[in-house]
Amino acid sequence: MERRKMKAGLIYEIESIKPHAADHEYRVFWETMEQIELADRLGFDSVWTVEHHFLNEFSYCSAPEVFLACITQRTKRIRVGHGVVVLPFNHPIHVAERIAMLDIMSNGRVEFGTGRATTMDELLGFGVRPEETRPRWAEAVEAIPRMWREDPFMMHGKYWTVDPPVSVIPKPIQKPHPPMWVAATNPTTFGLAAERGLGVLCFTLGVELAQVAERINIYREGIKNARPVGQTVNNQVSMNIMGLVGDDPYEAERLARESVLWYVRKGFELVSSVAAASQTDESYKYLKTASKFDPAKFTTDYYDFLKDGDLIAVGAVDEAVRVANRYRELGADQVLFFLQYGGIPHDRIMKSIELIGRHALDEIHSWKTPGGITAAQPEVARLQPVISDN
Repeated sequence: MERRKMKAGLIYEIESIKPHAADHEYRVFWETMEQIELADRLGFDSVWTVEHHFLNEFSYCSAPEVFLACITQRTKRIRVGHGVVVLPFNHPIHVAERIAMLDIMSNGRVEFGTGRATTMDELLGFGVRPEETRPRWAEAVEAIPRMWREDPFMMHGKYWTVDPPVSVIPKPIQKPHPPMWVAATNPTTFGLAAERGLGVLCFTLGVELAQVAERINIYREGIKNARPVGQTVNNQVSMNIMGLVGDDPYEAERLARESVLWYVRKGFELVSSVAAASQTDESYKYLKTASKFDPAKFTTDYYDFLKDGDLIAVGAVDEAVRVANRYRELGADQVLFFLQYGGIPHDRIMKSIELIGRHALDEIHSWKTPGGITAAQPEVARLQPVISDN
């Protein structure tokens, strides 16, 4: 496989923390749009948005397909990524249709990331039990690429049945289909991504890099024997870099510290609710450690742990380059800068994007990476059985 060049993008929760101005929801979307337009002009490779629901302050991105569609009409080249579509909450036909339409309207710039869910507010809101999320994800991720190549399409699944056959239209313009990914934190998901030939989006903030490296090794070994759900093997690892850069590294540090800690406290509070509520579900056991922490105890010492361990990049732009290079050494093919969080002002996010775009992208793009996308022979692709939650 040809060695590829490292890619760099942005990833967004689309946060708006209290105290809220009357127009805060309107403003956060249009400020985010301005940031992405700047990133497009500067040559960033991609922008990704999450899908979250009901999470006041933490994320307002409940309809990412709408926001991403708007992005495609205000940018020229940046790729647009779902980071991710939460498959247990969405009928797979709706997902296939929306991804295909977004691919058409973006002229083939879509990256299709998938995932399940990590908060009880969302699971309860959609009436999905924790133990159902992984098999629902598995059933949908296997069906969607079939919808793009089989016409008419039918399926008889545990969670979704399509019978009589239907024509799922439109089809994506990227051939054979947009790159497919899955969000991963725990080692099991890295293995599941590899088995299915999916790229892995590392959501591993707070996990020490030595442990992340072990998970990437699981993925690289497993993908050698992938039986892909689609018609490609997306052998790529993406890692997020939370941070802030500025002309004055000490000012960036002062500004970032409380915002980083706010995000960590809020994130632990949200994910620990799943661990506490799913005592019999082994698929969320990796979150049980989080449920033992009191978010209020995440203080300056924890910020220092993140910074000293290269789990965030705060300071001068050289720090962003250095941390990105550490991730490349671990095996990343792509880094996504997470810059909008915890009340960081819009103008400082714009400054970070500008500094990275003007002074870091060229170097990052010069690095070679091991991953890439290769075609899978049609007979190799399979419809995998629904997996258990252990």
